[in-house]
Amino acid sequence: MAGRHRHARASRGRFAWLGAAVLIVLYLGGFTQMPVSSAAFTATTDNSASAFTARATFGLTQTAGCFSDNGSGGCPTTASGIANGAAVVVSPDGKNVYTASVSGNAVAAFSRNATTGGLTPLANPNACLSNASSPPPNCSSATGLLSQVWDLAISPDGKHVYAAAYGSSTLVVFARNATTGMLSYQSCLYGNSAVGSCTSARGIAGANGVVVSPDGSYVYVTGFNSKALAVFARNTTSGALTQTAGANGCFTLTATGTAATCTVVYGIDQPYYLRTSPDNRSIYVAGYGSNAIAVLQRNMTTGVLTQPSAPNGCVYTGTGNANCTGAPGLTGAWHIGISPDGATVYGVGNTSSSVGSFSRNASTGVLTAIANPTVRAMTSPTGMAVSPDGLFAFVSASGSGGVAVFRRDDSTGVLTQVTPNASGCIGASANGCTTGSGLSAAGGIAISPDGRDVYVVGGASARGYVAVLNLTH
Repeated sequence: MAGRHRHARASRGRFAWLGAAVLIVLYLGGFTQMPVSSAAFTATTDNSASAFTARATFGLTQTAGCFSDNGSGGCPTTASGIANGAAVVVSPDGKNVYTASVSGNAVAAFSRNATTGGLTPLANPNACLSNASSPPPNCSSATGLLSQVWDLAISPDGKHVYAAAYGSSTLVVFARNATTGMLSYQSCLYGNSAVGSCTSARGIAGANGVVVSPDGSYVYVTGFNSKALAVFARNTTSGALTQTAGANGCFTLTATGTAATCTVVYGIDQPYYLRTSPDNRSIYVAGYGSNAIAVLQRNMTTGVLTQPSAPNGCVYTGTGNANCTGAPGLTGAWHIGISPDGATVYGVGNTSSSVGSFSRNASTGVLTAIANPTVRAMTSPTGMAVSPDGLFAFVSASGSGGVAVFRRDDSTGVLTQVTPNASGCIGASANGCTTGSGLSAAGGIAISPDGRDVYVVGGASARGYVAVLNLTH
């Protein structure tokens, strides 16, 4: 199977044929987000009936270089705590970049040069926080808290970073120093066996995905092993999390064991990543085992989540999802992308190497299938994002070792892969795509707030990469 199955991986490492995928969102000098590349390239639009205007040149370069764990992958500069990179976030003030490492069991921290986009690991001992009692060079220990870190989220105010660690079933809260970028441990939650001084929480066994609501009031976490979504109110001063009481604190496929007090919902068997809508009204969860996107709608007064009634509780491919609507493109659902206007939701099908596309009802959150794109150089996709202007979408694919680039019709939401061929994808190997360094088994992508730089993490097994890609400055 091309997907990173939790149940098939005691170590949950990304094998060479897998690798978490991500999607690039690049905001072109305030005008458009463009795909990752180590060279400038051009793209054309071949759909004359389209409502969007073609952009002429994608001016991405790789002048700021990249990092690796051992000098490989065209990245001679090394950094600690980046092996098997799975996620990356940029601070809202643009000063820092933080990465999640699965096999390295760490969160790495970098300062960012706003002029060049280049990164510098924070000075010893703050270059990373490691699960090991004897941490890597220049790093500090967070023993037992960070086994297999798969996702990171940063609060909109930039004060706190949240790390979801699958191996330790923990959600860890770090305070961020806005001047130095240093992270310091604040608190944690655990969902399986007790970990240190962490507080028990329901629904986060095998913690995998984490997002902070756009208003900073809530944090949502997927538990792969719990088959659940957990809900936490956030203290905006301390960053501390308190699980919502009773059945409103977690939503699960089957209410048994520690999840007995959770609300039963559909479409979240083995959930991977999740996203909130820009208007803060909806949460969408990729259910890998359900081949589905689960839909939950937020009460804007109370914050309580509910799933729409049948047949709108989820969209799915295949069979076996009661109260849901069938749709193509979601086999092995892995990641989710949402357009900035909230009108379109996309689901990445890792097993089917496809993208499912849906229009969104802003009032109810309900999804309706629209035409899916024809794709190439997109084997085992694992990440997706849509540009801030809504005109482009990017899908990272671990099997292809790169990123597929799509134009988005802003009136219909339909995606069309960019032509000519080299402009429609960027990869670590040929594949008819534009080439770049440090993009093997891409595992996570983020864009700087100023829209000038894109950061990509990846690497399989013990290898790790952090690539810096720039628009012309």
